[in-house]
Amino acid sequence: MRMKLRLVALALYTIVTTATAGALGVAPLQPDDRDGAATYYTNGSQLLKGLQYPDQYGNARIFAFGASKNGPSIDDKSYVSLHAYGFLEDHGGYLTKWEIKDTNSTQLCGLQLLMPLVDVIDAGDGNALVTVPYWIACDGLDGTVVKLIMVYKDKKYAIRGSLPNQDTDEITETPSANFKELPAAVQKTALAYYAKVEAAAKKAADWSDPRAL
Repeated sequence: MRMKLRLVALALYTIVTTATAGALGVAPLQPDDRDGAATYYTNGSQLLKGLQYPDQYGNARIFAFGASKNGPSIDDKSYVSLHAYGFLEDHGGYLTKWEIKDTNSTQLCGLQLLMPLVDVIDAGDGNALVTVPYWIACDGLDGTVVKLIMVYKDKKYAIRGSLPNQDTDEITETPSANFKELPAAVQKTALAYYAKVEAAAKKAADWSDPRAL
């Protein structure tokens, strides 16, 4: 898939070569580029955040994140689906290098987005780490699910956890099977970021540990 945007790779390359060590040159999408990314969100979904940044080779990259409220959900504030794209500049257009999707298919649950933590950060080794964090609220006593989906060098990784709503359950934190393939510095960064995601989910859900009652 290609997206004809006006983002200029040379400008991003300049950011890379003039930035201080460790800086990624991440910036919000320009209006024209944002409009182009928004065309990927239809049928009630909408682009919620768009970021531009250079990869390790100076190539122009775009991270687009959006969601939809159309469909069954626990309440009217929850999202039913989310969809993120990673684009790479290619001969004046853009190629889709990866996608992240999740869908809530029941009216008993809803996707809750943690927008301040949807970002592109330093992975701990100077490369970009794309972060897609959210939690899932459900009616009943099932645990509150917490998710952090990440992209590092165009490959997806995840840390998934659960916050108990019964005193017989435990807090869980489970990295994906391929998580150990990441360099040690990147694993450390990802685990530290998940701690922020979990804390934000606890606050947003007004969660209290039932085991302490």
